[in-house]
This record gives sequence, C-alpha cells and structure tokens, in this order.
Amino acid sequence: MQNEQAIGKRSIFKTDTKSLIGAVVMGIVFVIACQITGQIDNMLPWGKMGMLLINGTVWAFFTGILTLLYKQPGGLIAAEVEALISIMYTPLWPTFIFANGIASIWVSFVAVKCDMTKWSHHILAQGGVCVLGNAIVGVGLVLILGLPVGVAAVSSLITIAVTWPLATLAQKKVYDALMKSGMVK
Repeated sequence: MQNEQAIGKRSIFKTDTKSLIGAVVMGIVFVIACQITGQIDNMLPWGKMGMLLINGTVWAFFTGILTLLYKQPGGLIAAEVEALISIMYTPLWPTFIFANGIASIWVSFVAVKCDMTKWSHHILAQGGVCVLGNAIVGVGLVLILGLPVGVAAVSSLITIAVTWPLATLAQKKVYDALMKSGMVK
C-alpha cells in the first residue's frame, strides 16, 4: 500500500494504522525510559546540578529513532506523548512540547534529504535534535525556572556535548540493526 511506506523510504508521511498505534505504544515506552533515566541522573552528581545527561541521551535517541521508524505523524505522536506526560513531573513541560515537536520534524526533514545510510546523516539528524531541543529547554531554564542566562547556557551546552554523540551512536546502530533484520520493511 502507498500509505505503508517503510523506514528508509524518502517520505515524511506514514499514516497506516499500524504505525499510528505503534507510535502511541512506543510513546508510552519513551515515557517510561525517560522516567527511569531521569531518576538515575538525579542520583548522580551532575543530576544534582540539574543536568540530565543520561535522560537527555535517551530522549534524543527515542525522538530520532521513533521518527525514523514511524515518520509523521507517528514521530510527533510518540514525542508529544512523552512531552504531555511530563506535565506531571516538571514545570519545564511547555518547553518539552516544543522541543519534542521541532526535534521530530527536524529528523523527518533530514530523512527525506538523506538515505540515513551514513554516519553523517545520523550526526546531522541528532545534531538538530540535541541543539534545537536543548536550546528550547535552555530558554525554559531561564524563563520558567529563573536560572541566570549563563548558567542555562552552560547547562545546555554541556548537555548537547554529551547527548549528541551518544544519541547519534545509539540511533545509527539501532537503525542499521532494524534495516538489516528485515523486521522493518
């Protein structure tokens, strides 16, 4: 069917029922993964300083891989399920709604222009996820939490420096494994 376009095909849209339901289910898995990794970060020294490096890496990875897997609107659905659940645990939730949405759309545009077979394609996709997402959250750190601009900027830059390479590595490896396995056509 024309609507059931697979991962790797150059289309932004994938609107079959399986993809839409899968995106909702994986959005819930995304929430659980972010909740667990957020708690792990909070127990570590950098978490006490407000930096969620493990959580940020998992967030960036899930945002990228789910968008590659489900395309649009599935990528947005999965990302926004995670963002909307964050209403229950952080005052930064408005920034997550924008960060998750923009990051998912970014990955879609990269995947349309690139066939996602090279490291550079995943570096570019995750670069947008990490830079755009953390810039938006950085604004929230200033406007919502009242942190000084310099502190928010340093926090965002450290988070980008850690999450970008780690999420890129995870995304490329999982994407390649999905393509090789034949589980995704």
